[in-house]
Amino acid sequence: MTTGQDIASAVESMAKLFEGKPPAEQKALLAALERAGAAVYRSMAASEPDASVKAELLAAAGREEQNAAVLERGG
Repeated sequence: MTTGQDIASAVESMAKLFEGKPPAEQKALLAALERAGAAVYRSMAASEPDASVKAELLAAAGREEQNAAVLERGG
């Protein structure tokens, strides 16, 4: 089971990935992470038996992809 401490550690590790990088590189990294998040949502949706939950997960995946596209356009 994931604990609050595990999450805090993961957030800290993620923040360190961005330290010292120029803005363009930070955007590219975040876009890649957004796309990875989309893949996680789709994976969860694939095994979700509840159709409404599945639809919400797929919608969340789409939003992650939209976020990535914004960053890739320089947003």
